[in-house]
Amino acid sequence: RNQNIQSNVAKIIPATLWSGIIFLVCLVPGSSIPQDDWLDKIHFDKLVHAGLYLILFLLIIRISRKINAANLFAAGILCITQGILIEILQESIVFLHRSFDIWDIAANMAGILLAVFLAGKWYKQFNFLFSAIFDMFS
Repeated sequence: RNQNIQSNVAKIIPATLWSGIIFLVCLVPGSSIPQDDWLDKIHFDKLVHAGLYLILFLLIIRISRKINAANLFAAGILCITQGILIEILQESIVFLHRSFDIWDIAANMAGILLAVFLAGKWYKQFNFLFSAIFDMFS
């Protein structure tokens, strides 16, 4: 039982840390973000959003013992809620000089949808990869 608890905690920590990193990165003041025209033209920030939430979703789904509709739905709701909360905070905290962007939420959801597909298709391989990476640090 004790080993089972340690295993669950070890699976929760990466998702929690990644979630915190997303909060920190997304709540950096707008004046601190480099402005490059060519990155704006290719909507690079949207690719970053999709990637951040793809990884977050996979880390959250890794916590559960099995992939089923309820676990996929719960992980998706957690990710979407975090993304919306961050956008609201960006709009609300004046000194950040950031704004609410519905397209950021759309990009987050695109990353989540890709993660749902990948999780269903290659869950065992992802779980093995994540386990190998996180075992190095525990």
